[in-house]
Amino acid sequence: MPKKILVADDEEIIRNYVSRALASRGYAVKTAADGAAALELARQEPFDLLICDLKMPELRGEKVVRAIAGLRPGLRVIVITGSVSEVSASVVPGLEVDGFLVKPFGIDEIRSLAGKLLGPA
Repeated sequence: MPKKILVADDEEIIRNYVSRALASRGYAVKTAADGAAALELARQEPFDLLICDLKMPELRGEKVVRAIAGLRPGLRVIVITGSVSEVSASVVPGLEVDGFLVKPFGIDEIRSLAGKLLGPA
């Protein structure tokens, strides 16, 4: 059974880019256009990895990560951000994050990081 990944980003181009990059490696990928949709998907089924943008309308990435990680102990998390300064600002106590991707990131970067966290699909 392939490892399952949830990608949450309000930018469709980023969602599709990440989804295709990981699906082509054999991972089962679902996407969410906002934090509320991501949270609903995580309530419905377990995921092995959450890839979540920090800046999303209404429900920000930090809250999404905390909420989903609370539902799914052991969940691995990669945060997507637009700048290195956001990475520093987002590292707060209690936010469990396994890796960061700063936009723009390459296809090999996302595949490598997911592979390190999950192993082969």
